[in-house]
Amino acid sequence: MKPGAFASAVDFDSYWTSAALAQMDKISTDDHAQFQYYRKAGYFQGTQNPYADLGELVAGLKVGRQNDQERTMAINLGLALDDMAVAPEIFRQARVMGLGTWLDL
Repeated sequence: MKPGAFASAVDFDSYWTSAALAQMDKISTDDHAQFQYYRKAGYFQGTQNPYADLGELVAGLKVGRQNDQERTMAINLGLALDDMAVAPEIFRQARVMGLGTWLDL
């Protein structure tokens, strides 16, 4: 990844290689305990321990990006958080491209 890049793992440890994860300067998660639970279950084996959780960052207990060269990644295991962040952009792009089927519910 380029210096200064941000990544969000919305794939639950499926598509990121150990080499890519090793490039990250800081990894955050939404829940340290949940991250460790899944690590013990076999996920995130090539992933460094998260630097901070979302609450620590929002409360200012830990600083986020400290310079514009840091590569940062969010691994939010409450996947709905990522879905809510990404879904509007996917919807916007689908409309622009004329993709999808409107369902009357």
